[in-house]
Amino acid sequence: MKIFLLALALVSVCVSAHAEWIAYHRHAEAEEFHEITPVSREQGRIQLWTLTDYFTPITTLEGSEVSSEKVLTTIDCENKKMGSEQVIRYARQQAQGAIVSVMETKLRLVSVRAASADAVLLEKLCR
Repeated sequence: MKIFLLALALVSVCVSAHAEWIAYHRHAEAEEFHEITPVSREQGRIQLWTLTDYFTPITTLEGSEVSSEKVLTTIDCENKKMGSEQVIRYARQQAQGAIVSVMETKLRLVSVRAASADAVLLEKLCR
């Protein structure tokens, strides 16, 4: 009985840690998603995780293959700007498999280009 409860607890932890993604843009190389629940939403800024699933893996400068990348994205709705602070690259799609690399940078918001995937996301979330 204890083993069954332990297994059940482990499954519930794994399931709750798995993000739910919503597709918002598809192009020739990849499909773009955003997490269903933002990390934060305050004072006209939204911080959330976005995900890119590559149809064909990309190769890093070090020679590793990346099938998806998750980005901690900040959107400034009023000024129509976006930026990122963290990028995590994965060996498999949907942010699964081995972590290939992690990069953290200082947040720098830049203007969103018209007709880009970022513009689609900004329009969808900043209504």
